[in-house]
Amino acid sequence: MKKRMLMVVAGLLTAAVLGGCSGNSAQETTAAAAKSESAAEGEAETEAQSEEEAKAQNTAADSQYPEKAIELVVCVSPGGTPDVMTRLAANWLSEYWGVPVTVTNKSGGGAIPGALEALGAAADGYTVCAITSQNSSQQYGANTTPPLDVNEPTYLCRVFDVDLALTVNADSEWQDIKSFNEWALANPGEMICANTGAVSTAAFATAEWYDAIGGDVSQLRMLTTAGGSDSATQLAAGNCTMNFGDFAGSRSMVDAGKIRYLATSAKERNPYYPDVPTMAENGVEGLSVSMWIGYMAPKGTPDYVVDAWNEAVQVMLEDEGFQEGLANVTGRTAYLNAEDFKNLILEECDTYQTLAEKLGVRQ
Repeated sequence: MKKRMLMVVAGLLTAAVLGGCSGNSAQETTAAAAKSESAAEGEAETEAQSEEEAKAQNTAADSQYPEKAIELVVCVSPGGTPDVMTRLAANWLSEYWGVPVTVTNKSGGGAIPGALEALGAAADGYTVCAITSQNSSQQYGANTTPPLDVNEPTYLCRVFDVDLALTVNADSEWQDIKSFNEWALANPGEMICANTGAVSTAAFATAEWYDAIGGDVSQLRMLTTAGGSDSATQLAAGNCTMNFGDFAGSRSMVDAGKIRYLATSAKERNPYYPDVPTMAENGVEGLSVSMWIGYMAPKGTPDYVVDAWNEAVQVMLEDEGFQEGLANVTGRTAYLNAEDFKNLILEECDTYQTLAEKLGVRQ
């Protein structure tokens, strides 16, 4: 009996010890969980504070931008239409913002090196690049490995659109676009077309027009010139048959009676040259190649910079004084916000790839 009692007591003591251990373990687990939860709350609080600080910094930067000079890179030579229009905008923005907006020309290489250099700058809104379809959607469509990836930049907005017109020598037999279209289809080997490079707005506009009237684009003969104004000069001298260029670049030769406009590829007649008919009026539909001008910045440029540019540009385009200056270069306002501008470029890439293949210039 005594032995049995000793066994019971021993069992009770063992159970008590084990129970105590179990209780200690539970307490330790609870304490560890509480500590972990407290640490997580601390991390969350720190993260929230960091986000609030970042927002505060962005808000402060937003209210201060721009607070110093902005470099606006133009990837063509001085005097060209993109350069003239960009300088017009830069002057207005300088006064509006109260800081210098300085135009820097970095031309050559199909307008690509200058764009790449600008996109390699700090993403702080103080280096902006003026672009056209040539160094965005055109180069992308013409290359299997494009030097500039159109998905990379931070797009700000599109600002201008530049109407193109088909011109011929003033002493030529053609007085209207219909008669010229008929001749061009019947004499592809005799027609020499001015352009500013194999991958250029002039070349693509010519290819799109000739394809639309039923011609074989591969038979086109091209004369490469030093620029839009030189193309007009070469046409006036009789060194080529036609030129597809912007109104501003050919205006001086038209005014001098050396060359004449036959039609514009724009959807509507140019307000500064209302007597020049559209291609669509003469049965040539679906032409889309144009020389728009917009702005982009390095990847990662803050949203407040994008917002500041869009706000300023919209005010600029409504300014009567600015509109008067724009009229002198026959430009049209064509505002698109950042998202719509990027979508336009991506859509154009397919168009230019098709035209590049037909021209035989896709590499």
